[in-house]
Amino acid sequence: MLAVQLLRHSPGLSIALVDKGPVPGRGLAYGTRYDCHLLNVPVGNMSAFPGDPDHFLRWARAHYERSVEATSFLPRPVYGRYVGSVLKEAIAGASADNFQWIQGEVSSLACDRNRMGSAMNVQLKDGSTLSAKTLVLAGGNFPPANLNIPGLSEPGGGYFRSPWSAAALEDIPKNGSVLLMGSGLTSIDVTAALRSEGFVGHIHLLSRHGLTPRIHRQTGRWPEFWNRQSPGTILGLLRLVREEVRAASDVGVDWRAVIDALRPVTQDIWQSLPPGERKRFLRHVRSYWEVHRHRIAPEIGDTIASLVRDRQVHVYAGRVTNYREYPDHVEVSVRDRKTRSPRLLLVDRVINCTGPETDCRRIDDPLMKSLLSQGFARPDSLLLGLDADSDGALINCSGVASHSLYAIGPARKGLLWETIAVPELRVQAAELAEHLVRKLPWQRRNVDGPSVDAATPGVATYQDQPPK
Repeated sequence: MLAVQLLRHSPGLSIALVDKGPVPGRGLAYGTRYDCHLLNVPVGNMSAFPGDPDHFLRWARAHYERSVEATSFLPRPVYGRYVGSVLKEAIAGASADNFQWIQGEVSSLACDRNRMGSAMNVQLKDGSTLSAKTLVLAGGNFPPANLNIPGLSEPGGGYFRSPWSAAALEDIPKNGSVLLMGSGLTSIDVTAALRSEGFVGHIHLLSRHGLTPRIHRQTGRWPEFWNRQSPGTILGLLRLVREEVRAASDVGVDWRAVIDALRPVTQDIWQSLPPGERKRFLRHVRSYWEVHRHRIAPEIGDTIASLVRDRQVHVYAGRVTNYREYPDHVEVSVRDRKTRSPRLLLVDRVINCTGPETDCRRIDDPLMKSLLSQGFARPDSLLLGLDADSDGALINCSGVASHSLYAIGPARKGLLWETIAVPELRVQAAELAEHLVRKLPWQRRNVDGPSVDAATPGVATYQDQPPK
């Protein structure tokens, strides 16, 4: 989306987009091979352009199915095609020489200071290099966090750290048993994929609170009710939201409308909170907020509910106390959150669905290691991503905002909190593009391709392949 905005509004700017995937715009979220993986946001809210809210709806009716409505939830691969087509159209409208899509992976960065100023030298894994005035990190979510479980220090073939591994769902007996660590959006995706593969056995979902995402339902609208005079504590905000939910219920409006009324101001609310209150939210409220805020398509929700009723899907609140692998199964000991009683689960596979790591210091990625080791970037104070200013410029180890390095998306979660969904990302892309175009001198050639060592103004965006 950022590349598209830059191409549309500054056609003379040269852009290189580095992506590990084989096709632009897919990533893992939209590169899934399962049509049962639906968008978690209806079509009407998924336009790539903040100024054209019906763009995706029009595209879907023309290129997917004429009966698509604004309230429809489409397969994620369809959205991947849409993003790819938007990029293709933007490239066609600019000079063919001004955009490079490079399938590759960044291994390290270096700052090159010369008589023309400074530039970032980007080393790729295959040995080639790029030199650019500006580098934007657009890597999406960090890879999954590893689990700290007794007995899991040296797992065998029964445990998969990432649910997005190509082999995570392979060789599981069709009537076997699977334990998914986590009960959020990732575990719902894996459950849907297992069923699509013909799995008819038992699926166990285990998380600390045992909460699963709520389902999207059509409801009325509720007026925006937060303002700068609203409570500045988590407890006060909880009371405010509960009062609004009761008021909405009294007039026949669903709680979802109340949560949706917070959507336009969530970033403002987050930034208004003192650091201590943000930490309190992360400790006590985060899990409850996420299952109500990040909802799933009705079709998916109804399927999961049916599987729970049929006792094919089991949801537990608790924690693992021990893990042990045997040649033909895995034993996982669980302590129930409420009763404290033990439970022993015998399963064929354990898959980590706890979601992305947020502490960038724990990310096993050469680019991230290069950024941190050289002091180009630092973690934000809550360890939710990278420290950045309001324009997305990374803040270095000395507390100074960079003139060359920027981030977009989940890496800015510490500052913005709400920064992972398309309605927020498209605004970020438009605003960052405007900032970069205003900041960079306009020249015909701005980014030097692989193995060319010159420093001219331009933008390179680095795209990884993160989970949704």
